[in-house]
Amino acid sequence: MDKQKTHSILLLISVCAGAFLSHFSAGFVNIALTDISLYFSSSLALTQWIVNGYLLSIMLFLPFMGKLADQYGKRKIHNWGYLIFAVGAGVSALSTSIQLLIICRIVQGFGAAMLQAVNMAIVTDAYPEKHRGKALGIISTSVGFGALLGPSVGGLLIEAFSWHILFWTIVPISLAAFVLAQKFIPLDKQFYKSSFDYLGSMLFGVSIVTFVYVLNSIGEGVAKPFLFVIMAASIIAFLGFMYRSKRVEYPFIDPRIFSSLMVRSGGVILTISYAATFAAMVSLPFYLRGVLHYSAEHSGLLLMCYPLLLALFGPVSGSLSDRFGSIKIVFIGLFFLSISMFTLSFLTEHTTLPILIILFCFLGFSMGILTSPNYSIMMFYVPLQYLGMMGSTIALLRNIGMVLGTAVSITLMNSWLDLSLEDWMKNPRADSAQVMIGFHYLFLLLGVLTVLAGIYFFKCMWKSAESERKKRNLV
Repeated sequence: MDKQKTHSILLLISVCAGAFLSHFSAGFVNIALTDISLYFSSSLALTQWIVNGYLLSIMLFLPFMGKLADQYGKRKIHNWGYLIFAVGAGVSALSTSIQLLIICRIVQGFGAAMLQAVNMAIVTDAYPEKHRGKALGIISTSVGFGALLGPSVGGLLIEAFSWHILFWTIVPISLAAFVLAQKFIPLDKQFYKSSFDYLGSMLFGVSIVTFVYVLNSIGEGVAKPFLFVIMAASIIAFLGFMYRSKRVEYPFIDPRIFSSLMVRSGGVILTISYAATFAAMVSLPFYLRGVLHYSAEHSGLLLMCYPLLLALFGPVSGSLSDRFGSIKIVFIGLFFLSISMFTLSFLTEHTTLPILIILFCFLGFSMGILTSPNYSIMMFYVPLQYLGMMGSTIALLRNIGMVLGTAVSITLMNSWLDLSLEDWMKNPRADSAQVMIGFHYLFLLLGVLTVLAGIYFFKCMWKSAESERKKRNLV
């Protein structure tokens, strides 16, 4: 193996470590909420903000970090993210109160935003076009692995030690990744200076925080009039943010990054695909444990089919997109994902184990085929000066999809029950038929949304190709 190839591999590892850790950390705490709640004698509602605070921090700071990366260098923002992430994890392990732990998780989310905002932009800069799709596919695989290994690995560590070990394991890995990144990620060649839009960032923050709060409340079965007021505030703040973005020279998120129809369609596909797969990952454990009465261990092993197939086919899909073009592979991935959603809608109380394995593997295969070529399209069609911001926007849309999928799945399943899902899980045999109706309509909805995303993608591709033909004729 020549020196240049070794350097490229180590660069990719130093970037993928951040993609993995930041999503791994989002998932491993879920399994520890009960233990942390008992340790600090706090309510589960307050303890839940250990997760919410982390995710909201990422969503709020992603665009900010993308903009700073364009101005001061992607390498600097990314690598310092490892240090802040490690500090947040270390102090989380030492926390003496639930309030301090929540604050530390927000700090850790700040570091995670720095890692997620620019990882794809670094790879896009460093890899030639013929190898870029495969490299982006490996990043998407790291994201999937991190998000879905978090709960299972977290459960094993808590069983053997305590919840503190979850955070201590993050510290040395983050520091080692920082050293690797400092050595192998190259210095930026260009910087794009601009002023910062403080008012735009504030409006964006208000819209995101209130939006997530309403979604979480609906997902927990809360439907009170004050939520309509909060949602109205979220919509007004978002409209104000959009209005300002079009009228200032250097907006917080520049609308020009979505000037290409292909970038817009890629954003829609990204959000819907992550919403669909995370809705599946949230709802399927209830089905496996509450309807089929599988043990937690067996349910976890079954759900591992998804990340394994995602990991296997993510890089393969990237290589195929490098060879045959990203657009064709995206169409194939969308087709498979829609088939996956529709087939999951046919789950019953008597579905056999082999069928479940096939369906879960097919879901991971579909997402593995789709993700990396879609990333390639979005990064390819964005102007060079917005690469950092595009990377952060991709991560933001991915997180929004995860939040949407979680809220939609819980809401639809709750809507068919007289009790909450938590109460149903205490005696699941009573209303399993009603829950299956919720599963049925959930996956039908996700299948329809995936098909609509494909239709929109085809429309944008057709218009984009038509525009290119007109330009060539003028020349």
